[in-house]
Amino acid sequence: MILHKENTVKLVPYFQSLMDLAEERPGTRSNVTSIHKLYKEKSYLLEKYSYMVQNIILFEEEIRAITEPEILVTKLNLFLRKILPLKDSGLFFFDDLMLKLVPVNKLNSSDLTKTLNNLYKESVLNMLFESGKEMVIPDLESYSADGSRLNYLLYPVIEMGKDEGVLAILTSVSESRLSGLERKSIRILLNAVLSKIEKAFLKQKLNSTYHELQTYQAKLSNDFRLSAIGELTNGVLEDILSPMQVIVSQLDMLKVDSGDRKELNKIKRQVKKISKSIDRLIKFADVNHEEVKVMPCKINEVTEEYFTLVKSTLDGMQLECILDLQDDIPSILSHPNYIFQLLTNIFEIISNNNQKPGGVIIQTRFKTNNVIFRVITTNTLYSGTQKEHGDKSDLQLNYNIIEKIMQRHEGGFSQETFENGGSAIVLNFPLKRRVRK
Repeated sequence: MILHKENTVKLVPYFQSLMDLAEERPGTRSNVTSIHKLYKEKSYLLEKYSYMVQNIILFEEEIRAITEPEILVTKLNLFLRKILPLKDSGLFFFDDLMLKLVPVNKLNSSDLTKTLNNLYKESVLNMLFESGKEMVIPDLESYSADGSRLNYLLYPVIEMGKDEGVLAILTSVSESRLSGLERKSIRILLNAVLSKIEKAFLKQKLNSTYHELQTYQAKLSNDFRLSAIGELTNGVLEDILSPMQVIVSQLDMLKVDSGDRKELNKIKRQVKKISKSIDRLIKFADVNHEEVKVMPCKINEVTEEYFTLVKSTLDGMQLECILDLQDDIPSILSHPNYIFQLLTNIFEIISNNNQKPGGVIIQTRFKTNNVIFRVITTNTLYSGTQKEHGDKSDLQLNYNIIEKIMQRHEGGFSQETFENGGSAIVLNFPLKRRVRK
């Protein structure tokens, strides 16, 4: 075997050498050119696939340790820009009542949110969920004689056959220019984010459920204690009422024999006053009530009844209470038991922050289809979540009970603290309610 060496300092590409050879042999250049063109196309696709795979691998590495849904969506938006040019994008989920789409990232453009909800109201998104595939919808605001400059690329989010949300991308790429590789890459990134977001939402829901469980366990324990006290109170008060009735009967008999009727009438009035207070206490402590049913309830009357019942207790706490109730307040859908529970928890919060002597003003106002119930106190109230105030964190149960009761009324609950001292607890009862239970 003989090896012939040649000068290989300068290497010529294979296809270039073929083209040079074709110049020497007429009729072969067109075939070589087409082969070269095909080779370039294959190389371009290979580079594009490689770039997409690298993006997906890098994306999965970056989101591996992220658990916050907002940050996950922000990362998704950044990597979507590497796939296609976009003006805006966002991931949206339906609310609990399936009435509107809510962005995961609150920093999303309000215009994009508004557009998607308009499409949902106009039933355009129904076709998206029925097909289960991505859809391109032109942006009508950018529409001109030459067509739409911007388009909405929408991906449905469907879980276990249920419509959950939409990934919306506002881009300048038209449907004809959108390649299958780009469509699949976006879907892979979306699925990677959805799995982590669903896990985060599930964790939040479990934490919320566990917190509610603890709240209701504490409330149930408190209810059992109050129930036992109520049963004991009923028996004791019945024992007190019987001697009171005997005293009143004896006073009537003494009135005939004695000439000093003025003193006897005074004693009789005081006994009747005690009997009236005991009747109220028996009614309040009655535990053998039927199932609470929501009905039109006059909040002023319930407040006055409660105030009469606890007035002596407030006096003992050196807490002066003034009622400022607006006349002709409309009835709210509630039950006296709910109002009693709200007031009991409010006064328990105030008593735990009591700075003797103090004062409380209870106001009721009617404003724009809402009944406003405000309790203003000279004491400074601290939320049960403010642990820096030590044992004040034990009041979290009272706050939770108030919030849960107001949720049943579809109302609002807030607490205000004034700069110069004092606080206010505000309850908002809407007259119009979506769900009446």
